[in-house]
Amino acid sequence: MKIDFSDLLDGLEEDIALTEQQLLEYVQKTTLDAQRDLILATPVKDGTARRGWVSTTPTKPYEPGIVENNVEYIGRLNDGSSRQSPANFVENVCERYNSTKD
Repeated sequence: MKIDFSDLLDGLEEDIALTEQQLLEYVQKTTLDAQRDLILATPVKDGTARRGWVSTTPTKPYEPGIVENNVEYIGRLNDGSSRQSPANFVENVCERYNSTKD
């Protein structure tokens, strides 16, 4: 007895392309959501630190999303120099996204 599963392969490339597109859209959305949450978590004096958050969303599947802030004192803010936000506010935001993987 022979069972031929070649029919399964017919739509496989389309399924993979659809899955990769869904993955790309998920990473793009998650990157922008994380940027938004980091902006909201960042303490405000004059808005410079909040405006410093910049995201780079992937353009192809399997590329990472990146959120960064190059404001000189963002590290000190994250260490707790402002009474407006707790220390490690960056890690707290990132943890929300990391915990969704489990």
